Amino acid sequence: MGYVFSRNIIIFALYLKFVSYKQTCMTAIIVLNWNGADDTLACLNSLMKADGDFRIYVVDNGSSDDSVSRIETWIGEHKKLDARLIALDRNYGFARGNNKGIAVAGQDTPDSYLLLNNDTEVSPDFLVSLQAFSKRNPQYRILTPKINYFYDKQKVWNCGGKLLFGFRKYYCSEQPDMAVRETDHLSVSFVTGCALYFYPELLDEQNRLLTERFFFGEEDFELSLRMKKQKVQMACVLNSLIYHKVGASGNKMYGLGKVYMHYLNRFIDIRINKSGLFYYTWALVNLPFCIKHFYMSSHSLSRTLLLMKRLWKDARIKEGVSKEDFEALVIDNTYFV
Repeated sequence: MGYVFSRNIIIFALYLKFVSYKQTCMTAIIVLNWNGADDTLACLNSLMKADGDFRIYVVDNGSSDDSVSRIETWIGEHKKLDARLIALDRNYGFARGNNKGIAVAGQDTPDSYLLLNNDTEVSPDFLVSLQAFSKRNPQYRILTPKINYFYDKQKVWNCGGKLLFGFRKYYCSEQPDMAVRETDHLSVSFVTGCALYFYPELLDEQNRLLTERFFFGEEDFELSLRMKKQKVQMACVLNSLIYHKVGASGNKMYGLGKVYMHYLNRFIDIRINKSGLFYYTWALVNLPFCIKHFYMSSHSLSRTLLLMKRLWKDARIKEGVSKEDFEALVIDNTYFV
């Protein structure tokens, strides 16, 4: 009798432990790396100090340097941190690389996901603040922390933002950190891909969150357009804080090719996600900005007009901007040849 009683007590205790484990909020944190081990290791070092229940999936996007070996060594030396490396065979771009990380992480059935840029560092309570806010406010299915500049930690980069007539406006951008304390959150209609906390039900049938139409850039704008259309509520949690080395992940890109790619991404995105009337009206409003930026990059009025003609044609017939387009525009400078 005593044996049976003791056994039942043990079984009940194990059951309670299991229930307690299932009620914890395990978050899968996806960190994408491409030739950026220094930033990635700094990000991981900051996550070492973070509170909360999480597992890290570092996705190496086909780096051509020693990133894989350095990250593997670091993870091996820091077993206290629950982290693993997923080494991809080539560079799949930002969206697809993150989606591949989500697919692998999904095998561990996390309660939530967080896409985190490798050129960020986090405050210790950033994740528990997101998790706690989410429990109190389950209507919000996508969250973002307040994001300050890494090199000027008392200045806000953004607190999410809003979409208005196909344009994005950041909230609280360039404000002193102390000025952003009036409430615990802001409802937003735009979230940056720098730090995205979301729930599994937002994944499509192929377990993807981000569109793979665009090899680099535009994925957060497209996601925000899509979530707004689907009436998914999003918020910035102001007591959750990270620091971003703004521009570090794309600092190898500049010049005319980058400007053209930005506008081509955006024109395709708006054409696909909005009605024809909206698209053409929006495009006409954008013409002066395109002309200005093309002229500033090319220093030629005739070249600017040719670029506008090419953009109008490409945006009408293309369904996305591929890796080949990206390389021709930004790396090889052969797109207009």
